[in-house]
Amino acid sequence: MAQAQQPQPLAATSVLSFHDAVELYLVLAGEHLQVNLPTQISFSQYWEKLTPGLPPNTQLPSKKAMERMNKLRVNLKHHGSVPSTTDITQVRADVLTFFTDATPLVFGGDFTRIDMIDLVNRQETVMFLQYAQTCVDKGDLLQAMAGLAIAFDELIDHYTEAGEGTYRPPFQFGQRLRNYRDESRRISGDRGVKKLSDLSAFVGFVKDISVQLASLTKVTQDIRRAMQVTGLGIDYTRHAQFEVVTPEILNYIDGHAEFLVEEGHKALTADDYHFARLFVIESALQAARVDEVLQRRRAHHAAGTPSPGVWKTGDTRNWEGPDPSGR
Repeated sequence: MAQAQQPQPLAATSVLSFHDAVELYLVLAGEHLQVNLPTQISFSQYWEKLTPGLPPNTQLPSKKAMERMNKLRVNLKHHGSVPSTTDITQVRADVLTFFTDATPLVFGGDFTRIDMIDLVNRQETVMFLQYAQTCVDKGDLLQAMAGLAIAFDELIDHYTEAGEGTYRPPFQFGQRLRNYRDESRRISGDRGVKKLSDLSAFVGFVKDISVQLASLTKVTQDIRRAMQVTGLGIDYTRHAQFEVVTPEILNYIDGHAEFLVEEGHKALTADDYHFARLFVIESALQAARVDEVLQRRRAHHAAGTPSPGVWKTGDTRNWEGPDPSGR
């Protein structure tokens, strides 16, 4: 679905993904229904071959629509014919209809109740996702979007701050930077500074430095977050879209949090929520690949002597191979 929303011709690849999803679904249906499918089977034959495993007097739905999608896939993959935007929109709707109608027949369940949240291992992320869904069910979309923003921030903090031990986490990219505070007002009110012959010039000088440092701090914060997101394998373009539709979270020392509702957030829709929710889930799945890296580093440092947990300590040996400088 994300591919289908890309500009042409990039969106064309969604037809291949939709087709693969349906075909894999049909293969899984054969296994679940215990139908012996032939090794060599054409796409349209699945509807006939799976019928014996279905409830009496029923058959898989959407055969004509799926055959239409298959033709688009063949034309694209084998003949280089790019499907139109209208075709892609139709395929997206047809595939959703097929899954919705076929799932009760094949698996005896409701397709709309299948949730990718079941694939997320990090329980903190699951907790925020579940709370966000509760808010949506009660009609509080803005509270739900704030929950998704908090879920994502907590996920990134978990994998980048890694507070266990004293070694430097590989995805931290430097220490967390606080927002820079302009000191010019405080200085201008200082009794000792007021004795300066040219106070206004001095305060103006401090103000200029403060503006520069504030700009550098903000840029560094943004670059650091971008490196953390991409380092964890998360799509930064989708992250940028996620930031547009979710409110900014304001965390306070006493532990409570608030969120900033901008004017544009009042026009958010259910589609915005579904996009943001799926983005958090996909981000959690991508970031989970880092678990093995972090565990390996913890084990490495735990075995260190005499100072376990301290980075880059041990015996030093001379290198005996070729000159590293290339000379």
